[in-house]
Amino acid sequence: MPECRSAYGGGRRRGRGTRHARRGGRDNQLHLHVANLPKVPGYYEVWLIDPKTMQMFSVGTLSKGSGDDLLPMPPNVDLRTYSVVDLSAEQYDNKPAHSGDRLLRGTLTG
Repeated sequence: MPECRSAYGGGRRRGRGTRHARRGGRDNQLHLHVANLPKVPGYYEVWLIDPKTMQMFSVGTLSKGSGDDLLPMPPNVDLRTYSVVDLSAEQYDNKPAHSGDRLLRGTLTG
């Protein structure tokens, strides 16, 4: 179970998750399973990141802090380039950029 530093409470939070991509024709999806995420006043957002350039884009939001979610991915995304999955805590502030409040991060499998 990876430990992730959270901006919420200042201590170590134990969140965990698994992630992998499913490709099939036009139906590309990112499958996430998360557990024990801290409660946040906003929402959870999922990002794909190129670890060489740190460029990122959002693939969607999670509906809850534990359980499974399937998020659609653009058909042209290169998962060899965008191989890192990041989960952030976001505020309802009309700012589309990553908040900097990373809850989990890991390498994509599958």
